[in-house]
Amino acid sequence: MKKIKVFGPTPPCARCKKTEQIAREVASELGNLEVEKLDILSEEADKYGVMIPPTVVLGEKVIFAGKVPTKEELKKAVQKNVK
Repeated sequence: MKKIKVFGPTPPCARCKKTEQIAREVASELGNLEVEKLDILSEEADKYGVMIPPTVVLGEKVIFAGKVPTKEELKKAVQKNVK
């Protein structure tokens, strides 16, 4: 199962909450996806070079950084990157 990882501060800012909400909606619609919220100061964030919230990682690839993707943008990115 692929993971959508949403990186942001703890406690989350409004933009990060919105990004996580959109990610959960997309995961629910497309199925076979798990959403994980992670802290921007974690070792996991360092692994992906996360610098600015919100950052969205799919699999091992950063697909959005510093912006809240629309549901359509995230859905398209997931469909393109999930094989």
